[in-house]
Amino acid sequence: MIRYSRYIDMNNLQGLRLFSLIATLYIGLFLPFFLIGFEGPRPLVGIYFLVLTSLSLINIFLNFKNESRQRGITPWVVSFFDSLYLIPWPLILTGDFAYYGYFLALWSLRNFKRIRSLLEEFPTLPAIVFRLAPLFLTAPFLVHFTACIWIALGSGSAGSEGEFVVVYVKAYYWAITTLTTVGYGDISAVTISQMIFAGLVQILGVGIFGYALSNVAGILARVDAARERHMDNLDKVETFMRIHKVPGSLKNEVRTYYQYLWQNKKGYHGEDLLEDLPQKMQSQLLLYVNKSIIEKVPFFRGASEDLLSAMMSRLESRVLLPGEVIFKTDDPGEEIYFIQSGDVEIKDQSQNPLATLSDGSFFGEMALISERPRSATAVAKSFCEVYTLSRKDFESLAQDYPSVRSHIEQIMSERQLDRDS
Repeated sequence: MIRYSRYIDMNNLQGLRLFSLIATLYIGLFLPFFLIGFEGPRPLVGIYFLVLTSLSLINIFLNFKNESRQRGITPWVVSFFDSLYLIPWPLILTGDFAYYGYFLALWSLRNFKRIRSLLEEFPTLPAIVFRLAPLFLTAPFLVHFTACIWIALGSGSAGSEGEFVVVYVKAYYWAITTLTTVGYGDISAVTISQMIFAGLVQILGVGIFGYALSNVAGILARVDAARERHMDNLDKVETFMRIHKVPGSLKNEVRTYYQYLWQNKKGYHGEDLLEDLPQKMQSQLLLYVNKSIIEKVPFFRGASEDLLSAMMSRLESRVLLPGEVIFKTDDPGEEIYFIQSGDVEIKDQSQNPLATLSDGSFFGEMALISERPRSATAVAKSFCEVYTLSRKDFESLAQDYPSVRSHIEQIMSERQLDRDS
């Protein structure tokens, strides 16, 4: 394994694919310069051919790893074209043949289309990187190639190094304005070939940059997807309340609830998002997400990991509103409640306060164990986040882990002694 960061953890084969992409970017940068007649410094040309040769060898190796066979092309055919630029032809040939030798390297640029497939091999990359990287890697090279073709059609000549820089910058500027179809006319086509090319570039730009802009807009919308989803739900609820002429006081309660959901849960409520995951992975995630309640509730402390996993997979999350009656006296006891945050007041039959329970407490266990009606009333004093365990799930859990029932019965006895005293 080759580890570069917390996002990239690759094997040797993936490392070769990454190198082949970097080498392709390097070749894609300098090859158009050589094709339009720019003679760069000898060290730069030497590095170019070294990279090109390395890329050729790597591609031949990767071709025989069944990359090409999956697309219906035999590795031998693809490797033949890769081997054509294994030899630095422009350094060996003379005259026009040396110039045309650069065209063989155009075959190497096919690696550009592997950007997305390469990123798919690194599942730990952030989603925004996966969406933006292909766009930001290919768009500058598209403009670069367009600028070089514009130079080749007579917008300027290579000349000396200083002159070439000015000519290239102007051509790059023209390529951007033309591809985005906002050309200002300060650099315009004169010859027939330039006019034809400019028209083609504008047509190409309408499609490519229109696609790019729509993708960027979609990506920016996904950056704050949670807020968008929350606001969309709130808009639907507002429309529903307006259609049915819901009273203002009830509207304010609904809005307050949604505001609480956003501030504390970023609009997400419940564990339905995890339904597609395997059971074991769900349990691991729930253990981590719910570690706060595990640390708060004394009942969970010291429990085995198997018991905690079984418990967390059966708990259901609920949000209680201020003043909400959770259960009343003589109601059937069907659930036990664990308080993650908030305050709950317990009252007797005469509505006299008996106790106020807060983070880490649990209640409702007596009716669940004894199967008798509720002996008290429970009311939420504030917004409360609680987890509930139904009688059916409790019985199933107690059957697999007898210590659960005995532990709750012990707590019930202690609470009864406290009340008697």
